[in-house]
Amino acid sequence: MYTPQHFRIEELVGPEFHKANKPRGDLMFMAFDQLALVTLDRLRKRYGPVVVNNWHQGGAFHESGLRDMGTGTGAALSQHKFGRAFDCKFRNVAPAEVWAELQASPNLSCFEFIQRIEAGAGMTWFHFDTGGHDRFDTAVAVVSYRGDRAGLPVFVRRG
Repeated sequence: MYTPQHFRIEELVGPEFHKANKPRGDLMFMAFDQLALVTLDRLRKRYGPVVVNNWHQGGAFHESGLRDMGTGTGAALSQHKFGRAFDCKFRNVAPAEVWAELQASPNLSCFEFIQRIEAGAGMTWFHFDTGGHDRFDTAVAVVSYRGDRAGLPVFVRRG
């Protein structure tokens, strides 16, 4: 089991999941795809401080990591519901900067396991997931946010 170096479980799950599973401690990390957790740590190392969920500090974010299957947030089969997606709010960089670096250097280790990102004008977070798609492991799929891809192609090919 992979335990992130830079994140506590409260930062990655919602309050209900945390309350129901608190006795399990770090075993709660088993709810996540391990490659998604590795990616999260690598992104934190490269881009600096990042917030996923902050409900435990009185903040508003509680569904930017693992989401409950019954939530009305996101798609019915959102990768968040399977522990394979995170919405990262970086302190020192904008999502467009991360998208640009991914497009220019898709083989950086911090992008190694990313299979899909979400991009669109006005986004304040960097969504990534490790779920499958029709070009799995040969390209990063770019899903539009509200019909916009922020100038990115449908796929960013890996070299």
